[in-house]
Formats: sequence, C-alpha cells, structure tokens
Amino acid sequence: MKAITFLLAIALVSVNAVANNKKFNNAAALSEKKVMMHYDVQGNLLATSRFISDADLPLYAITKLMKHCPDEQIKLVREFDASGEKTYIVTLENATGFKVVKVTNADLEILEKLKKS
Repeated sequence: MKAITFLLAIALVSVNAVANNKKFNNAAALSEKKVMMHYDVQGNLLATSRFISDADLPLYAITKLMKHCPDEQIKLVREFDASGEKTYIVTLENATGFKVVKVTNADLEILEKLKKS
C-alpha cells in the first residue's frame, strides 16, 4: 500500500507538471540523465525536467526544506527549468506519510499531503 501511495504521489506531480501536454512531450538522454522536454501545442519549448539526487539540490532549496520540513526524508527530486528559472518538486517521507513540495528561489509550497495507512 505504501508503494502504491508513493507512486500515486509521483504520478500526480508528473501529470500536473507536464500540463496535460503528452502529445508534444519528448524525452532525450543528455549527460547520462533522462531529460524530458515539455512543449506547447505550437511546438514551443516550455520547460525541461529531470530527476536529480538530493545531493544536487542547491543550498537555498536544502535550507528551505530543513526549515519547513525538518522531520522528513527526501525520497525523490525532480528539477524543472523554464526560461532559466529552476523549480524543484520534492517528495518527502516521514513516519506518518508523504509530502510533495515545490521549492523555488522565492519560497516553498506544499502541493500534496498523503497519509500512510
């Protein structure tokens, strides 16, 4: 059940992040990491995304996570780059559940909270 909940959290974030634009999304392997390129219906590049490790998070993101979510462990990090601005979608876990947060240079926003059963 925990695995299903975790996969559901990842799926929800991924679906929201690509803005329901599956037809024009394209995957490319760059620098040995899978990079997803997200396009609008006219074929214009909106953003790129890739999964990264928690060690690749910038200091401001780590600081915000430590301040706002001190009792949670990082399970998954996805980096989005749109017009040179980076956004991180981070899945966190603690003893009672999962939390999906969006971290930008300006703030931290909780997108989803899921309880373990």
